Amino acid sequence: MQRYRAALDTLGGGIAAAVAGMALIVPYDAGCGTDSSVMQMTVLTITVPRATATGAVFAVVAAVLVRMLGDRTAWATGVCAALVLATDHLLVASSSATLATANFLDSLAGGVLLGAAGAAALRYRPPAVGYLLGGLTGVLLGRHIETIAAENGNLSVLERAFVDLPPDWLAVLAAVLLAVCAVVCGRTSTTHPTSVQLPFAPIVAAAVVITTIAVASERLTPGTHSWIAITAWLVAVVAAALIAALLLPGRDGTLTLLAVSLTATGGALATVHAHWKLAPVLAILALGLFAGVLLPRPQPVAAAAASIGLSVFALLASGAQHHDSWAALLGACLYAGLAGYSFGAVTTRLAASTVLALGVVLVPTAALTLQYRGCDALPSLPDGVSTAGDRAAWTAIGLGAGCLAAMLVLRRLRPERDEPSQPKPPAPESERTD
Repeated sequence: MQRYRAALDTLGGGIAAAVAGMALIVPYDAGCGTDSSVMQMTVLTITVPRATATGAVFAVVAAVLVRMLGDRTAWATGVCAALVLATDHLLVASSSATLATANFLDSLAGGVLLGAAGAAALRYRPPAVGYLLGGLTGVLLGRHIETIAAENGNLSVLERAFVDLPPDWLAVLAAVLLAVCAVVCGRTSTTHPTSVQLPFAPIVAAAVVITTIAVASERLTPGTHSWIAITAWLVAVVAAALIAALLLPGRDGTLTLLAVSLTATGGALATVHAHWKLAPVLAILALGLFAGVLLPRPQPVAAAAASIGLSVFALLASGAQHHDSWAALLGACLYAGLAGYSFGAVTTRLAASTVLALGVVLVPTAALTLQYRGCDALPSLPDGVSTAGDRAAWTAIGLGAGCLAAMLVLRRLRPERDEPSQPKPPAPESERTD
């Protein structure tokens, strides 16, 4: 019976994380392909990143709160969030006049779903692997379909139904699976701490790092040409990431620092364009995740260095910033494998710490906004992307180097003997069954 419960938790956590990731990284619609006015498009350009950042913070808040109330409460909270996502798409987001409101509602529900599913799935290894695989898959799918939506503005109603993320049918499926998980899960022995004992550190850490990343991304636009301003904001992001890492227990902040570096690297690389290219990217993502879980000795410093190397590849490799090039496919595969390894290798004491790292991956960074072109597709000609692409790559290199230095500081301040040497074992039988 326990084996079936583990399989169900793994499937439910993975699909819930995928739905949440797609809802946050593409909070329903960027306004491209609609009849939105210039004012509406401008409002959406501003509100979409803010909505994503708000949803990422809510994910950490949800993970902290529902973890104290047990698995059944976590799964039930995820059911409610998934139903809100489906309802929002069906009833609210059909009019372009309400897209900004729908984006915020989608992001808040997606954040609660991500945090609640994480609080339940990250208790032991099989569901944790499914949750991480689903969350990272949702991020990659969201970036891919965001690009397709931007390049196909005149979509029919049927085509838009397939482009919208997350799809309603998948959100409903997630709600059904989470409801089954809530029904069959065992009673968990939980404590109900007083207000003084509430673990607010992950929430404060999320507010610090995600707010700083969001503000920096908003201030640094394609029109920003001052390297002084860019450097100042990058230093602020690295400082916020280090503060967040120090607020988290032990070396939990290592994953947050890796996430900041990885997100910047991803912003410097082109997303894969053709649908068939998603298959090798997702396969390598899974391989990287399983390699991180199964290899006995995690190497987060090596992963951070590899992230910097991938940013250098984006800067130097011809075609790495063009959607249709083979270099872009190679960069996407390397990025997927590195992201999978990082999240699989670095274990955390708190589920909220892993949820925070996933939230950081979802928030657009300065490396992405420096070359953002709105609803215009990224052109395949070098003249259109060389300047912005180079700035994005240099930004990713700078953020990666800063996060690597911050990681070394964290490792020096937090001795390894204080950290668990192996991933958390399965939860005791008494905590998972009646």
